Amino acid sequence: METNDAILKKVLHYCAYQDRCTHEVRTKLASFDMPDSEKDKFLKLLVDEGYLDDERYASTFVRSKIHLKKWGVNKIKMALKMKGLSDEIISNALSEIDPEIYKEELIKVLKAKKINETDPYKRKAKLAQYAKQKGYEPGLVWETVKNL
Repeated sequence: METNDAILKKVLHYCAYQDRCTHEVRTKLASFDMPDSEKDKFLKLLVDEGYLDDERYASTFVRSKIHLKKWGVNKIKMALKMKGLSDEIISNALSEIDPEIYKEELIKVLKAKKINETDPYKRKAKLAQYAKQKGYEPGLVWETVKNL
């Protein structure tokens, strides 16, 4: 059995090399054989020391998914819900999105997608379907597809 100091060191490293949310850290702590009261102390320590901040995590997650993975708001929202974040934290993080940059990312997604279709209606439908799978809102997708 590992000592609390060794476990704390591992958890600190886990949080230090990448932003984590409370849910991820709880899952990590569950893999160690220790009482729940100790796990709660560790969580409180991580929050107090600034290693664990769900709001910072959500903001970073939103920015990275939009710019690197080219995800839309719907897909990001679902992923954050699965991470156990509150609706308030999720909506605060999503409110930081610049609508102009978001629309530019959608246009990049649509232009980058190669679709072998000669019928312009079927082509637009396939493009729209692809963007909706990436999590973009249907209204915005159709408006953007029509203008391409």
